[in-house]
Amino acid sequence: MLTKPNIASLTTSCLAIALITTSGCASRGGILGVDRCADIPAGAIPEPAGVKNCNWQTAQVSGAEADQTVFYKCDFIGNSAKIAPEAINRIARTASSGLATTQPSIIEPSGDETLDAARVTAVSLQLASYGIPQPVVTVAIPAALGMQGIRAEQIADGLGNFGNNGVSNGGRGYQPMGIGVGGAFGNTFPGATY
Repeated sequence: MLTKPNIASLTTSCLAIALITTSGCASRGGILGVDRCADIPAGAIPEPAGVKNCNWQTAQVSGAEADQTVFYKCDFIGNSAKIAPEAINRIARTASSGLATTQPSIIEPSGDETLDAARVTAVSLQLASYGIPQPVVTVAIPAALGMQGIRAEQIADGLGNFGNNGVSNGGRGYQPMGIGVGGAFGNTFPGATY
């Protein structure tokens, strides 16, 4: 028959056995077989929420920052070395922020070496006028290529949602961006190449 002292003794014995089997790192078994002293391998714990998005945003901002000192063909007036007013404003912003001193200015090649040299001189003089001594200006193909022809104008105006002659958007012809189902980057006119 179980008496109070027997129940207390049995309970104490069960607790002692449970404590011995589940205690400490020496047994390496832990509670329910989980090793409480295990070394966690690198990569086993996921990164906190938002780390991937933050890395993506940082890469996008770095790319945009690098593009601030790139001068495309459209940053010059016509087929000349005269800098367009908006490009002059961008030079002023990069000079005042210090960006023009930390990274080189890149000019998109025009195909004419004489024109490219004149553009390098024009950008160098403009940077020098904003207090940048010995600016680094080179002619190179920029990482982000500009758009060519009528597509650049349409997208800049927000009119980029054209189908192929209205066929891909149900025959409705021109539809403002976001309304039709036409391809955003298909050829706009028959025979047009971009």
